[in-house]
Parts: sequence; structure tokens; C-alpha cells
Amino acid sequence: MNILTEKQRTQKAGRIADTALALFKTQSFGSISMSQIATQSGVSKGTLFNYFETKENIFMFLLLNGYQNYFKKLIKKLQQLPPELSNEVFCEFMIAQTRYLIRDQSVLVRLNALRAPVLEGRANIQQTLAGRKRLYEISQRLGEVITERITLISASEASHLFVVQSAIISGLMNMMGLDEFNHKKLTSNFKDFRVNLETDAVQAFKFYLDGFLASKTGK
Repeated sequence: MNILTEKQRTQKAGRIADTALALFKTQSFGSISMSQIATQSGVSKGTLFNYFETKENIFMFLLLNGYQNYFKKLIKKLQQLPPELSNEVFCEFMIAQTRYLIRDQSVLVRLNALRAPVLEGRANIQQTLAGRKRLYEISQRLGEVITERITLISASEASHLFVVQSAIISGLMNMMGLDEFNHKKLTSNFKDFRVNLETDAVQAFKFYLDGFLASKTGK
């Protein structure tokens, strides 16, 4: 009998998830099957289900792990900044991170847009809760690092800013393509329905940040 250690099980689960992530970079969520993930991972379908009972489970795992890793990197980046930041510098930093997410973390952004409408319907609640608890802990630490540098914001408020940022990006992503049907341009001219994700997300988040910071300074 081949009994894996907890570390080996974790590594195998990671390899399976990495395979699914590689497929998601070139395919839509709907076109990826569990059989395809199993074949590409080099495991049997039965083994795959021992680790992830649904496809949604795999991608929820990828989403939560992806944001955990992103927040960890963000903490390191913030710790390299001066000990005190002005409102303007902090706002520029957050806007730059919004651009970075959209330009360089497009897979993570796509996954996040799937969370509520697609993934939560069939993802395992216990695994999801465990992942969210880990993410919440890292998010709290991120908030603490921010409030060390801009003291007028509480750690809780700083952490919540990333929820707002995420909501803006995901909301706009779900509104994209109103001038298309099944990825084909409609013959009618619906130019006012078009969404430029980066431009519109940056504008909306900057508007929110300006109002939020003004409320903290009383200006």
C-alpha cells in the first residue's frame, strides 16, 4: 500500500492545481474537464477526485492560494517603502497595484470574477473556509503593514481597501462584452456598453480612494 505523507499529499495537490492553472491560461473554465486535468497531471481520475471533488474546488483553491501569494509579495514590497507615506504616495501605490493586477495577474483576476457566479456553487465549503481563513490572516497582516506607514488608516480599513479594489475589477469584468454575443461583435452599435477594464477600474478605484482619504483627513 502506497501511503503518502501529508507533505507528499500537499505537493501532489499542488501539482494537480498547477496543471489546471496552466490549462486556464489558454482555455475557458467551461472548456476544461476533470478528465483533461487528470490526464495532464499524470494521475487517474479516481486519484484526482481524492484531492478535489469538483473542478470548482480546484479553481477555488487556485484563487485563494493566488491571493495569499499576491498579498505576501505585497507585504514585502510595502516593507521596502519609507516608514511614513503621504496620502498621495499611498494612493499612487494602490493605483499602480490595480494596473499590475489587470496587466500582469490577469489569470488571478479572471478566477476572482468566477468566484461568486460559478465556483461557490460546487466548491467544498470546508476547504474554502480553511483557505479563506489563511487569506484573512495574511490580509490582516497586510493591513497592519499599511497602517504602520499611513497611520490615519486603521489596519482593518487598509485590508478592506483590497476588497473594494477586487469588487471594482470583478464587477467591470462581468460587464464586459455587452456589445458582443458569444465573443462575436453584434451588428448594432453599442459603443456606450464597451468597458476598458484598466482605464475604468483605475478611474473608479481612484475616485473611491480620494473620497476615502479625504474622509479621514476631514478635507
